[in-house]
Amino acid sequence: MIEAAASKSCGGEVVARPRTAGVLTWLNLVCLDAPLVAVSWCWLFAQSFSVPVTAGAGAALFLTAWLIYLADRLSDSLSLDRDGETSLRQRFCLQHRRAWIAAGLLLAILDLVVIATLDSRAFFAGAAVGAVAGTYLLINHTAQLVWRAVPLKEVTIGFVFAAGTMVPLTNRLTSGLLIAWLLFGCLCSLNCIFIAVWERELDMAQRRVSVATAFPALSRSLWPMLIVLGGASLAAAFITTRGATVDGGVALSAVLLGAVHKMGHQVQPDVRTALADLALLAPAVLLLLVGTELFAFG
Repeated sequence: MIEAAASKSCGGEVVARPRTAGVLTWLNLVCLDAPLVAVSWCWLFAQSFSVPVTAGAGAALFLTAWLIYLADRLSDSLSLDRDGETSLRQRFCLQHRRAWIAAGLLLAILDLVVIATLDSRAFFAGAAVGAVAGTYLLINHTAQLVWRAVPLKEVTIGFVFAAGTMVPLTNRLTSGLLIAWLLFGCLCSLNCIFIAVWERELDMAQRRVSVATAFPALSRSLWPMLIVLGGASLAAAFITTRGATVDGGVALSAVLLGAVHKMGHQVQPDVRTALADLALLAPAVLLLLVGTELFAFG
């Protein structure tokens, strides 16, 4: 858990100073949770579908995902209305913005070095996903009217993230991965939707657009969406001959995400966000550790 010497407002000097924090919360504060999720699921896909992944491709995925999330957090924090309500992760980024920028530049250089070692197919696939991610960042921080007209920000994030996770597998992509990938994309999108619902008041205070601000009644649909995704994933795990472990991992993540949602206000908002990312990370790591035969029903 985390203690923060900060108020909801960050008008004037930023005072977010977490004194004690659990590992998960720190991972979220420094944006390390997303790249860990991406790499874990990439390796789970690779093992489930017997697709070789080089260490360089895995490193490029980790560094690129981390860099994108650092850039997104920095842009988000710098555009805050500091007289309004803010989250701990936003205040933390603002307080350490110089170190944040320096870390981002260092990561960018290191990422370019690693990317230069990739084969052409992975390079161009990564460039395409990177271009889409860059377009998303541009729209998200300079053209919020787009999300007002088409409130699909969270779905876009989820599927761009899922697409990026597949880049190291580019050389051996087959139609057999499609169903598993679609389920994973839905899981990532649902994760973002849950967080948007939890942070609806914060987004409204900051005059930000999300699917939850566009559809205030969306909170009543969270459980049905979770049940449909979990059921579809389990059904796919039983039916498909390959990829059953990935499908089962999606179902496990859906269960954990529901558990985090059920906790409601029993934990602090930023802790709950970190737990939502754990709901995606834990099943992938667990299945990688125990092997990919756990959900091989066929």
